[in-house]
Amino acid sequence: MLCTLINIVIVFVIVIYIYFNRTPIRYVDYNDNVIVCPCDGVVTNSNDRYISIFLSPFDVHAQYIPIDSIIKSIRIIHGKTHMANTPESEHNAGVEVVFNSKFGDIVVTQRVGFFVRRIQNHIDIGEYVERGYNYGKINFGSRVDIILPEGMTSILKPKQRVYGGLTVISTDNIRNTI
Repeated sequence: MLCTLINIVIVFVIVIYIYFNRTPIRYVDYNDNVIVCPCDGVVTNSNDRYISIFLSPFDVHAQYIPIDSIIKSIRIIHGKTHMANTPESEHNAGVEVVFNSKFGDIVVTQRVGFFVRRIQNHIDIGEYVERGYNYGKINFGSRVDIILPEGMTSILKPKQRVYGGLTVISTDNIRNTI
């Protein structure tokens, strides 16, 4: 009886781990002027060029390249570890990646949550990357902040569900694109 219970718990943990670490391949054939969301989640803030997205434990935690670009910089941010769905989490530790695109710099900051503090990326400074490519992930509860280039505006609304590599996030480049 105990052995069966242990086996059930082990299988449950493995299934949850696999589900949480899924990384779907996503590609939509938008034209080159579209900036897509780098992550799945729910928009908590969308104000002009500034966007914040909360990733619940049920969301895909992989991050995707928002537009064809070159990795300009990668910076580790030392900070707090507030719950990722609170305003205080803007001061959480994380990794800031600057994508240099034809529109200017797009800043994507992956922030850790309260429980798990691990971010994994597989990109390098100076590397050319293509929109929709998976470049990393945040383990468990987390938040992603995005700053669009000057002159671009977010079309996202608070509480909107977004999907990494699929959801278009900018109005200034949506003309004749989809």
